[in-house]
Amino acid sequence: MESVSLDTLTFAHPAASRPARVTASLHLPQASAGPSACMVILTSSAGVQRHREHYYAQALNEAGVAALIVDSFTGRGVRRTVADQTLVSAAQMEGDALAALAHLRSDPRIDSCRIGVMGVSKGAGAALNAAIAVRQRWRPDFPHLFDLHVAICPGATAQHRDPATHGRPIFFMLAGRDDYTPAALAIDYAERMRRAGNRRIRVKVYSGAHHGWESLGPVFDIRDAENWSCCTNFIEDDGRHFVVAAGQTFSEPEYQAWARHNCVTRGARAGGGTAALKQRATDDLLAFLAAHGFAGAAVAKPPQDGAIRDPAPVGA
Repeated sequence: MESVSLDTLTFAHPAASRPARVTASLHLPQASAGPSACMVILTSSAGVQRHREHYYAQALNEAGVAALIVDSFTGRGVRRTVADQTLVSAAQMEGDALAALAHLRSDPRIDSCRIGVMGVSKGAGAALNAAIAVRQRWRPDFPHLFDLHVAICPGATAQHRDPATHGRPIFFMLAGRDDYTPAALAIDYAERMRRAGNRRIRVKVYSGAHHGWESLGPVFDIRDAENWSCCTNFIEDDGRHFVVAAGQTFSEPEYQAWARHNCVTRGARAGGGTAALKQRATDDLLAFLAAHGFAGAAVAKPPQDGAIRDPAPVGA
Protein backbone atom coordinates (compact mmCIF):
# COMPACT_ATOMS: atom_id res chain seq x y z
CA MET A 1 0.00 0.00 0.00
CA GLU A 2 1.24 3.48 -0.91
CA SER A 3 0.06 6.77 0.53
CA VAL A 4 -0.87 9.51 -1.95
CA SER A 5 -1.68 13.20 -1.42
CA LEU A 6 -4.17 14.88 -3.75
CA ASP A 7 -5.13 18.50 -4.24
CA THR A 8 -8.85 18.32 -4.95
CA LEU A 9 -10.17 19.62 -8.25
CA THR A 10 -12.35 22.68 -7.70
CA PHE A 11 -14.97 23.57 -10.28
CA ALA A 12 -17.98 25.79 -10.88
CA HIS A 13 -20.33 24.43 -8.23
CA PRO A 14 -21.05 26.15 -4.90
CA ALA A 15 -20.19 23.01 -2.95
CA ALA A 16 -17.01 22.24 -4.91
CA SER A 17 -15.19 25.57 -4.89
CA ARG A 18 -13.08 25.16 -1.72
CA PRO A 19 -9.50 23.91 -2.17
CA ALA A 20 -8.39 20.98 -0.01
CA ARG A 21 -5.65 18.40 0.19
CA VAL A 22 -6.80 14.85 0.84
CA THR A 23 -5.05 11.54 1.18
CA ALA A 24 -5.51 8.27 -0.64
CA SER A 25 -4.04 4.79 -0.46
CA LEU A 26 -2.92 3.01 -3.61
CA HIS A 27 -3.25 -0.79 -3.60
CA LEU A 28 -1.49 -2.57 -6.46
CA PRO A 29 -1.93 -6.22 -7.49
CA GLN A 30 1.01 -8.35 -6.40
CA ALA A 31 1.72 -9.82 -9.83
CA SER A 32 1.33 -7.72 -12.94
CA ALA A 33 2.86 -8.20 -16.38
CA GLY A 34 2.18 -4.59 -17.34
CA PRO A 35 0.14 -1.53 -16.49
CA SER A 36 -2.95 -2.43 -14.47
CA ALA A 37 -6.52 -1.25 -14.72
CA CYS A 38 -7.47 0.74 -11.63
CA MET A 39 -10.62 1.65 -9.73
CA VAL A 40 -10.85 4.84 -7.67
CA ILE A 41 -12.88 3.96 -4.55
CA LEU A 42 -14.94 6.70 -2.88
CA THR A 43 -16.27 6.19 0.62
CA SER A 44 -19.71 6.14 2.15
CA SER A 45 -20.76 8.72 4.76
CA ALA A 46 -19.03 6.56 7.37
CA GLY A 47 -15.59 7.19 5.88
CA VAL A 48 -12.94 4.61 5.03
CA GLN A 49 -13.88 1.24 6.53
CA ARG A 50 -11.97 -2.03 6.57
CA HIS A 51 -15.08 -4.13 5.83
CA ARG A 52 -16.06 -1.97 2.87
CA GLU A 53 -13.47 0.14 1.02
CA HIS A 54 -10.47 -2.00 2.02
CA TYR A 55 -12.48 -5.14 1.30
CA TYR A 56 -13.20 -3.94 -2.24
CA ALA A 57 -9.56 -2.94 -2.76
CA GLN A 58 -8.43 -6.44 -1.78
CA ALA A 59 -11.02 -8.09 -4.04
CA LEU A 60 -9.91 -5.91 -6.94
CA ASN A 61 -6.24 -6.69 -6.33
CA GLU A 62 -6.95 -10.41 -6.29
CA ALA A 63 -8.58 -9.97 -9.70
CA GLY A 64 -5.51 -8.14 -11.01
CA VAL A 65 -6.99 -4.64 -10.74
CA ALA A 66 -5.38 -1.79 -8.79
CA ALA A 67 -7.40 0.31 -6.35
CA LEU A 68 -7.01 3.85 -5.03
CA ILE A 69 -9.06 4.49 -1.87
CA VAL A 70 -9.72 8.20 -1.50
CA ASP A 71 -10.21 9.57 2.02
CA SER A 72 -12.28 12.72 1.46
CA PHE A 73 -12.87 13.30 5.17
CA THR A 74 -9.70 13.23 7.28
CA GLY A 75 -7.92 16.00 5.37
CA ARG A 76 -10.95 18.21 5.90
CA GLY A 77 -11.06 17.49 9.63
CA VAL A 78 -14.16 15.31 9.35
CA ARG A 79 -14.68 11.78 10.70
CA ARG A 80 -18.12 11.00 9.21
CA THR A 81 -20.93 12.88 7.48
CA VAL A 82 -23.82 10.61 8.45
CA ALA A 83 -25.48 13.19 10.71
CA ASP A 84 -24.61 16.24 8.57
CA GLN A 85 -24.00 15.69 4.87
CA THR A 86 -22.84 19.29 4.36
CA LEU A 87 -19.59 18.59 6.23
CA VAL A 88 -18.24 17.15 2.98
CA SER A 89 -20.41 17.40 -0.11
CA ALA A 90 -20.74 14.84 -2.89
CA ALA A 91 -19.44 17.55 -5.24
CA GLN A 92 -16.27 17.84 -3.16
CA MET A 93 -15.88 14.08 -3.32
CA GLU A 94 -16.33 14.26 -7.09
CA GLY A 95 -13.48 16.79 -7.19
CA ASP A 96 -11.34 14.42 -5.13
CA ALA A 97 -12.10 11.59 -7.53
CA LEU A 98 -11.13 13.68 -10.54
CA ALA A 99 -7.88 14.71 -8.85
CA ALA A 100 -7.23 10.99 -8.32
CA LEU A 101 -7.94 10.34 -11.99
CA ALA A 102 -5.40 12.95 -13.09
CA HIS A 103 -2.82 11.50 -10.69
CA LEU A 104 -3.35 7.94 -11.91
CA ARG A 105 -3.07 8.92 -15.57
CA SER A 106 0.52 9.97 -14.86
CA ASP A 107 1.47 6.73 -13.08
CA PRO A 108 3.19 4.31 -15.50
CA ARG A 109 2.01 1.33 -13.42
CA ILE A 110 -1.61 2.19 -14.26
CA ASP A 111 -3.21 1.75 -17.67
CA SER A 112 -4.42 5.28 -18.44
CA CYS A 113 -7.20 3.90 -20.67
CA ARG A 114 -8.70 1.72 -17.91
CA ILE A 115 -9.40 3.89 -14.89
CA GLY A 116 -12.85 3.64 -13.31
CA VAL A 117 -14.57 5.04 -10.25
CA MET A 118 -16.81 3.33 -7.73
CA GLY A 119 -18.36 4.10 -4.38
CA VAL A 120 -20.97 3.14 -1.83
CA SER A 121 -23.87 5.42 -0.87
CA LYS A 122 -22.47 8.99 -0.74
CA GLY A 123 -19.45 7.92 -2.76
CA ALA A 124 -21.74 6.22 -5.26
CA GLY A 125 -23.56 9.49 -5.86
CA ALA A 126 -20.25 11.21 -6.58
CA ALA A 127 -19.25 8.36 -8.92
CA LEU A 128 -22.48 8.86 -10.86
CA ASN A 129 -22.10 12.64 -10.98
CA ALA A 130 -18.70 12.17 -12.64
CA ALA A 131 -20.52 10.39 -15.49
CA ILE A 132 -22.97 13.23 -16.24
CA ALA A 133 -22.05 15.11 -19.41
CA VAL A 134 -23.37 18.54 -18.39
CA ARG A 135 -21.07 18.60 -15.37
CA GLN A 136 -18.10 18.58 -17.73
CA ARG A 137 -19.11 22.14 -18.71
CA TRP A 138 -18.54 23.13 -15.09
CA ARG A 139 -14.87 22.10 -15.36
CA PRO A 140 -13.84 23.23 -18.89
CA ASP A 141 -10.12 23.07 -18.14
CA PHE A 142 -10.22 19.42 -17.01
CA PRO A 143 -10.39 17.06 -20.01
CA HIS A 144 -10.12 13.69 -18.25
CA LEU A 145 -13.03 11.25 -18.03
CA PHE A 146 -13.40 7.98 -16.16
CA ASP A 147 -13.63 4.89 -18.34
CA LEU A 148 -16.23 3.12 -16.18
CA HIS A 149 -18.52 3.87 -13.21
CA VAL A 150 -19.92 1.62 -10.44
CA ALA A 151 -22.54 2.94 -8.02
CA ILE A 152 -23.42 0.78 -5.00
CA CYS A 153 -26.63 1.97 -3.29
CA PRO A 154 -26.38 5.54 -4.63
CA GLY A 155 -28.67 8.29 -3.45
CA ALA A 156 -30.76 9.31 -6.46
CA THR A 157 -33.23 11.82 -5.02
CA ALA A 158 -31.29 14.54 -6.86
CA GLN A 159 -31.18 13.67 -10.57
CA HIS A 160 -29.89 15.81 -13.40
CA ARG A 161 -32.64 17.21 -15.58
CA ASP A 162 -30.42 16.28 -18.52
CA PRO A 163 -29.21 12.76 -17.61
CA ALA A 164 -27.01 12.36 -20.68
CA THR A 165 -23.68 10.73 -19.80
CA HIS A 166 -20.39 10.37 -21.63
CA GLY A 167 -21.51 6.90 -22.73
CA ARG A 168 -19.09 4.97 -20.51
CA PRO A 169 -20.30 1.73 -18.85
CA ILE A 170 -22.21 2.17 -15.58
CA PHE A 171 -23.21 -0.52 -13.08
CA PHE A 172 -25.93 0.23 -10.51
CA MET A 173 -25.80 -2.25 -7.61
CA LEU A 174 -28.90 -1.73 -5.47
CA ALA A 175 -30.48 -3.07 -2.28
CA GLY A 176 -34.15 -4.04 -2.49
CA ARG A 177 -34.83 -3.18 1.17
CA ASP A 178 -32.96 0.12 1.19
CA ASP A 179 -34.82 2.86 3.11
CA TYR A 180 -31.83 5.22 3.02
CA THR A 181 -31.11 5.44 -0.72
CA PRO A 182 -34.16 3.66 -2.23
CA ALA A 183 -33.52 1.37 -5.18
CA ALA A 184 -36.59 2.61 -7.07
CA LEU A 185 -35.12 6.09 -7.45
CA ALA A 186 -31.83 4.74 -8.79
CA ILE A 187 -33.65 2.44 -11.23
CA ASP A 188 -35.53 5.46 -12.54
CA TYR A 189 -32.27 7.40 -12.95
CA ALA A 190 -30.68 4.50 -14.83
CA GLU A 191 -33.65 4.32 -17.20
CA ARG A 192 -33.45 8.07 -17.83
CA MET A 193 -29.74 7.71 -18.62
CA ARG A 194 -30.55 4.94 -21.09
CA ARG A 195 -33.21 7.01 -22.79
CA ALA A 196 -30.66 9.83 -23.05
CA GLY A 197 -28.44 7.56 -25.13
CA ASN A 198 -26.26 5.40 -22.87
CA ARG A 199 -27.06 1.74 -23.55
CA ARG A 200 -24.03 0.48 -21.63
CA ILE A 201 -25.79 0.45 -18.28
CA ARG A 202 -26.42 -2.53 -16.05
CA VAL A 203 -28.74 -2.49 -13.05
CA LYS A 204 -28.93 -5.25 -10.47
CA VAL A 205 -31.21 -5.26 -7.44
CA TYR A 206 -30.38 -7.59 -4.55
CA SER A 207 -33.95 -8.01 -3.37
CA GLY A 208 -33.26 -9.17 0.18
CA ALA A 209 -30.45 -6.72 0.88
CA HIS A 210 -30.38 -3.60 3.03
CA HIS A 211 -28.25 -0.50 2.63
CA GLY A 212 -24.61 -1.19 3.47
CA TRP A 213 -24.76 -4.96 2.95
CA GLU A 214 -20.96 -5.10 3.28
CA SER A 215 -21.54 -5.04 7.05
CA LEU A 216 -22.20 -8.65 8.06
CA GLY A 217 -24.60 -9.48 10.87
CA PRO A 218 -27.98 -8.15 11.95
CA VAL A 219 -29.65 -5.07 10.49
CA PHE A 220 -29.02 -2.04 12.69
CA ASP A 221 -30.54 1.42 13.04
CA ILE A 222 -28.51 4.52 12.15
CA ARG A 223 -30.56 6.83 14.33
CA ASP A 224 -28.67 10.04 13.64
CA ALA A 225 -28.58 9.58 9.86
CA GLU A 226 -29.81 12.43 7.71
CA ASN A 227 -32.28 10.72 5.38
CA TRP A 228 -32.86 12.56 2.11
CA SER A 229 -34.99 9.88 0.45
CA CYS A 230 -38.10 12.11 0.34
CA CYS A 231 -36.32 15.14 -1.16
CA THR A 232 -36.92 14.49 -4.86
CA ASN A 233 -35.46 17.20 -7.10
CA PHE A 234 -33.91 17.83 -10.50
CA ILE A 235 -30.50 19.45 -10.95
CA GLU A 236 -30.68 22.03 -13.71
CA ASP A 237 -27.82 22.64 -16.13
CA ASP A 238 -26.68 25.65 -14.07
CA GLY A 239 -26.55 23.61 -10.86
CA ARG A 240 -29.76 24.89 -9.29
CA HIS A 241 -32.36 22.48 -7.88
CA PHE A 242 -35.94 22.27 -9.07
CA VAL A 243 -37.82 20.82 -6.11
CA VAL A 244 -40.89 18.89 -7.21
CA ALA A 245 -42.76 19.26 -3.93
CA ALA A 246 -42.18 23.02 -3.79
CA GLY A 247 -42.76 23.63 -7.48
CA GLN A 248 -39.84 26.04 -7.64
CA THR A 249 -36.11 26.29 -8.27
CA PHE A 250 -33.53 26.94 -5.55
CA SER A 251 -29.84 27.73 -5.49
CA GLU A 252 -27.67 25.15 -3.73
CA PRO A 253 -27.71 26.96 -0.34
CA GLU A 254 -31.44 27.67 -0.62
CA TYR A 255 -32.13 24.02 -1.43
CA GLN A 256 -30.12 22.78 1.53
CA ALA A 257 -32.10 25.06 3.86
CA TRP A 258 -35.47 24.18 2.32
CA ALA A 259 -34.81 20.44 2.43
CA ARG A 260 -33.80 20.41 6.08
CA HIS A 261 -36.99 22.20 6.99
CA ASN A 262 -39.36 20.28 4.72
CA CYS A 263 -38.22 16.80 3.69
CA VAL A 264 -35.09 15.56 5.46
CA THR A 265 -35.87 12.98 8.14
CA ARG A 266 -33.72 11.16 10.68
CA GLY A 267 -32.87 7.49 10.75
CA ALA A 268 -32.21 4.62 8.38
CA ARG A 269 -31.48 0.91 8.52
CA ALA A 270 -28.27 -0.70 7.31
CA GLY A 271 -26.18 -3.84 7.46
CA GLY A 272 -27.75 -7.26 7.59
CA GLY A 273 -25.27 -8.63 5.08
CA THR A 274 -24.28 -12.26 4.78
CA ALA A 275 -21.04 -13.72 3.52
CA ALA A 276 -22.92 -15.32 0.63
CA LEU A 277 -24.57 -12.05 -0.44
CA LYS A 278 -21.33 -10.11 -0.14
CA GLN A 279 -19.48 -12.67 -2.25
CA ARG A 280 -22.26 -12.80 -4.86
CA ALA A 281 -22.28 -9.01 -5.21
CA THR A 282 -18.48 -8.95 -5.41
CA ASP A 283 -18.52 -11.61 -8.12
CA ASP A 284 -21.04 -9.49 -10.06
CA LEU A 285 -18.80 -6.44 -9.70
CA LEU A 286 -15.71 -8.28 -10.93
CA ALA A 287 -17.65 -9.85 -13.81
CA PHE A 288 -18.84 -6.39 -14.90
CA LEU A 289 -15.30 -5.06 -14.80
CA ALA A 290 -13.95 -8.04 -16.73
CA ALA A 291 -16.67 -7.65 -19.38
CA HIS A 292 -15.35 -4.16 -20.04
CA GLY A 293 -11.66 -5.02 -20.11
CA PHE A 294 -10.85 -4.29 -16.46
CA ALA A 295 -9.15 -7.59 -15.68
CA GLY A 296 -5.46 -8.00 -15.02
CA ALA A 297 -2.77 -6.27 -17.00
CA ALA A 298 -3.73 -7.53 -20.46
CA VAL A 299 -5.69 -4.89 -22.30
CA ALA A 300 -8.93 -6.39 -23.59
CA LYS A 301 -10.88 -4.82 -26.41
CA PRO A 302 -13.71 -2.76 -24.87
CA PRO A 303 -17.31 -3.22 -26.05
CA GLN A 304 -18.33 -1.09 -28.99
CA ASP A 305 -20.39 2.01 -28.26
CA GLY A 306 -24.04 1.08 -28.14
CA ALA A 307 -23.45 -2.43 -26.83
CA ILE A 308 -26.09 -3.49 -24.34
CA ARG A 309 -25.04 -5.02 -21.03
CA ASP A 310 -27.94 -6.40 -19.04
CA PRO A 311 -30.24 -3.46 -19.91
CA ALA A 312 -33.07 -4.49 -17.57
CA PRO A 313 -33.06 -4.51 -13.76
CA VAL A 314 -32.32 -7.97 -12.41
CA GLY A 315 -33.66 -9.25 -9.11
CA ALA A 316 -31.48 -11.45 -6.98
